Amino acid sequence: MDNTGQRDNQDASNRQYAGDLVRLLAAQGFTDWFYCPGSRDAPLGYALNQLAASRRLNLHVRIDERDAAFMALGATRAGHPAVLVMTSGTAVGNALPAVMEAAHAGLPLLVLSADRPAALRGTGANQTTWQPGIFGDFVRFSTDIQPGVTAAELQQAVSAAVASCRGVSPSHHPDTDEKHFPLPGPVHINASFIEPLAPPETIEAFAARASASAIASENPLDPHQAPRGTLLIAGDLSDATYADLCEAVKNAGIPVLAEPQTAWRRHPNAVRGYAKVAGTTLSAVVENNLERVIVAGRPTLTRPITRLVTRHDISVETVGAPGTTVNLADNIARQWTDAPTLACELAKAAKPSPHSTLHRSAAEAPQSWLEMWRVAGENAVAALTQDWGFHSAAQAIWDSTMTAPEPVDLYLGASLTIRVFDAVARNSAPNRVFTNRGLAGIDGTIASAWGAALARRQPMRLVFGDVSFFHDLGALSHGRTEEVPNLQVIVINNGGGRIFGGLEHGAAPAETFTRMFLTPQVGDICGLARAAGWQAELVDNQADLVSALTQPVRGLSLLEVVL
Repeated sequence: MDNTGQRDNQDASNRQYAGDLVRLLAAQGFTDWFYCPGSRDAPLGYALNQLAASRRLNLHVRIDERDAAFMALGATRAGHPAVLVMTSGTAVGNALPAVMEAAHAGLPLLVLSADRPAALRGTGANQTTWQPGIFGDFVRFSTDIQPGVTAAELQQAVSAAVASCRGVSPSHHPDTDEKHFPLPGPVHINASFIEPLAPPETIEAFAARASASAIASENPLDPHQAPRGTLLIAGDLSDATYADLCEAVKNAGIPVLAEPQTAWRRHPNAVRGYAKVAGTTLSAVVENNLERVIVAGRPTLTRPITRLVTRHDISVETVGAPGTTVNLADNIARQWTDAPTLACELAKAAKPSPHSTLHRSAAEAPQSWLEMWRVAGENAVAALTQDWGFHSAAQAIWDSTMTAPEPVDLYLGASLTIRVFDAVARNSAPNRVFTNRGLAGIDGTIASAWGAALARRQPMRLVFGDVSFFHDLGALSHGRTEEVPNLQVIVINNGGGRIFGGLEHGAAPAETFTRMFLTPQVGDICGLARAAGWQAELVDNQADLVSALTQPVRGLSLLEVVL
């Protein structure tokens, strides 16, 4: 029995909101659901998994949104109204070809996309774009549902979407009739969710596990005995500021917390393992002793850094052109559009005051602040790489690539891969490092690296996870007459989407976590590569990986690293 009315005129929690949305659509006869795992659509995933267990709908989990969209299209064409569910960002765009087909075929396909709240659009928030209206006139109806929707509003939105999908009410797009589309057709529901994105019991279990781990492994510094200082945080689109600020930041002794694809990662003050120590070892120092944060570009990789750039109790400043920086919490104290002016200000601050009676060198206090970060970061990296695993493999790949006899570029996959390299990458990076951070999707990663290698005309190594590999499997093939680059694809095969294990979802019941988040795939990675004409090799230990990395990158080759 649907109890949605009991919440009329009340704000809905994620669990209620997602559950009611799924139940309302299922009650309208949408029995087949094609779900693509993600973080922002996790509330919908939990609701779907629960209803599928009680056999109230048929649930199908796929990692590729384009394939899932056409599967939903096929089910709809076969007479079973289907819903496609995906997370925010590029995931939504992958549904367009199937939506176009459904529009011209008059098929009642329903697309349900998850999103971040509307207030975060245009702020630089990770995986956030303008999803409402993304399908244009190809959908008969679209609605943008925000957190806090009441039961009556949710019911109304679902009823309008279903009626338009079935062609029993006028389209909300006046141009649709002019295009002579059949009356039934696809519709789009864009549903925004705020954190937390997991059920309360899962969040509590995750917090307990994280707390136990922290108690067992950390030795936090006493903030009363630690220095105070400034941090420079550099993310994507920060390279334009590097030349102007490099020397000033170095002389001021400011630690640099930079993502690995940026020029700032080469800075002598770049700190390894910074996200881990900011969230654990130095968390108390960061909380109490941090005075100023300068943000260059759009840093979006980790929660500890997001917490830093959203603080209201310190001076958070951005540098760079408008549109290249983050402003998630409307807390920016100053926007430096002119990097040289900021450099002059930093240089003045680094000089000793003529009125000072302490007779200390200008670099003494800043250097101790910098060294504290460096030591903590190196200790964190040592702990992460002491055993065979993703971090030690990434360290070997980075070092081998940066010290290769010939220049080799590096392309890093999104999701867990970029975050692992962010932890271990050294600041010796003479070659180019690429990654897709605009919307940080895993789509088309092989194709992106292939294109970059063709354009650069020098060897390229792509490193990403097994889920990203299967997501872009079609990019392995190429025409017989086409030029091929010198491209080595390194697949870190750790058995699925392990990034979710580091989020609250990792504490979900094992069956739920495996099916809805981990999604281990069926398929022989090396065999698939060989079938497409690639050379392929499998390694499962550090020594063999290091040995394989000594070989020059020639033609198309794949290295599967099994963890």
